[in-house]
Amino acid sequence: MNHSWGIQTNIFETNIINLAINFIFIVIFFVGNTVKSLLSKRQKSIFKNLQQSKRRAIKVQQNLLDVQTKIEKISDEVSEIQRQSDESIKQQKKQYQNQISTDLQKLEESQKSTIDFQRRQIRKQISQEVVDSTLRKVDQKLKDNFNEAIKKAVSFWSVEKFKKF
Repeated sequence: MNHSWGIQTNIFETNIINLAINFIFIVIFFVGNTVKSLLSKRQKSIFKNLQQSKRRAIKVQQNLLDVQTKIEKISDEVSEIQRQSDESIKQQKKQYQNQISTDLQKLEESQKSTIDFQRRQIRKQISQEVVDSTLRKVDQKLKDNFNEAIKKAVSFWSVEKFKKF
């Protein structure tokens, strides 16, 4: 037996350690590239997934900003609508108050006019009754004391006087 260091290619002459080393070397040589390739593919896949996750995260962040912007815009619109509603309500309230005030003034004027009209009617009625009563009394006195010509003259004069009244 030759006792030199080196690789024995004769399988029957090699020992177990040399076989194990050869086996490991062969496995690394043949399987190493495959494992390296698998690890490289896995690394690329992980890198690709990370990039996709980053893109999705950026897209989600952009969507969040868009939604927040829309919410702010809608909130501003709601505030503006609320302000306009409040202003419109105030204007309508003021308009209704003015209308009520105007209607009350018209009602008071109508009431005064009606009262004045009723007073005039009552005065007219009282005057008419006084004239009628006076004419009856004059007529009665004329029947009792005067002749026909005097009666007519006094009656005519009385009627003319009351017409001017």
